[in-house]
Amino acid sequence: MSTPSLERSNFRPSSELRRASRSARAALVVAVVMHLATASTAFAAPSLANKSPAKVDIQTVEVKMKSITKKFEKSDWKNSNTLDEIAKMLDDVETRIARIKEKDKDWDTSSFETFFSESSAKWKKASEEVNATRGEAQLDLERRARFTTIGDRHGAAIQAGLMALDGQVRGALGHVREDMEAILALPALAEECEDRQYPTIQKYYEDEGRAKQPKVVCELAGNHQKVAETYVSLAAKARLEDQLKVDQEALTALEQHGALSSVWLARFKDPAAHVRQVASEFAELTASVGVTLGAEHFKPLETQAKKFKEVLAAASRVDRFPKAWSTSDAKLNGSVSGQVKSFGGTLAKLRTSGTMMVEKNDLGIPLAQSTRGAALVRVASDGGFCRLYDDVGFSGTYKGGGTYAPLSYSSGIEDEFKVTVCSK
Repeated sequence: MSTPSLERSNFRPSSELRRASRSARAALVVAVVMHLATASTAFAAPSLANKSPAKVDIQTVEVKMKSITKKFEKSDWKNSNTLDEIAKMLDDVETRIARIKEKDKDWDTSSFETFFSESSAKWKKASEEVNATRGEAQLDLERRARFTTIGDRHGAAIQAGLMALDGQVRGALGHVREDMEAILALPALAEECEDRQYPTIQKYYEDEGRAKQPKVVCELAGNHQKVAETYVSLAAKARLEDQLKVDQEALTALEQHGALSSVWLARFKDPAAHVRQVASEFAELTASVGVTLGAEHFKPLETQAKKFKEVLAAASRVDRFPKAWSTSDAKLNGSVSGQVKSFGGTLAKLRTSGTMMVEKNDLGIPLAQSTRGAALVRVASDGGFCRLYDDVGFSGTYKGGGTYAPLSYSSGIEDEFKVTVCSK
């Protein structure tokens, strides 16, 4: 079974996707399934696969399962890029499960198949909801129409103005910026309506059988100041609701999985400063309209952010360091210490899986060997918890003659981490 995926220029869709509706190309715009791929499947200990002829495929599936799970634990996974990445990994997992069955008939792949089945089903549900939203948006665009003359030049302004009149304003900061720029183009549209003389435009559209369109467009443009004021008032409410939702998702990720990032840590440590930043960004985008918000408008963000201290304290009492990864290799410490030093961190503990995976090209020639590990990092300014980077990669390129370059840090020390107790 092929896993469907959103189509991208650098990814060949599966046969199932190619048969699907073109609406599957939709951008991700809805919130779906917060914790995808958190199935009860247990990852097999890497050491169990050492003697299997399917060792590389088994270990790769285990790594891919973990990576998929991590992606769905992120608070911001709802985007088309992440869905594409997950689809590719699921395709690879499916292929490798088949190879494992072929190479080692005694290896129990049931946990892999359960994970693949449940993750694929949840991914498909997410995709269908995205496509449904896309379909609704397309119907709305068709209803409003993108005009062949005036509208083609001012389509975004018309759409943003109609959104304001309908009370359906978007609240993400990027959307506010985009819509505000469009709203500010309405005066130019009003001038074009005047310059081309409304009766002439009206006659053209009557001939085309679309008599109502120029009237709606030109009246909208003529009332651009009122439309802009309406938009800002609605956008302020939508902006607050959107940020409250995003902040709550970050708090939930910390509470349930210990997941945090340096960005959210800085925001939640100073709730008042977080509120000032959100208010300042909104005011900068909407200043030209002349609508002023009350000082308390974004205050609910500060109230919600005050929960952070309690949630962080609870998260910092949990030991999340993976016990299965217990191999110590002092030669790897230096490259990781250098990475964490850049943000004021000190490496407290580093352990690896103790197994090595070999990457080969299509001809079976080795390219590199690699292993995975977990790093426990202490940052003095964080306070009483440690950061866990639990998917740190090390690799060494193939030099020929059966030898590889020494392993060194390759990935995993990123902005995101897990809060954990500073265990030894």
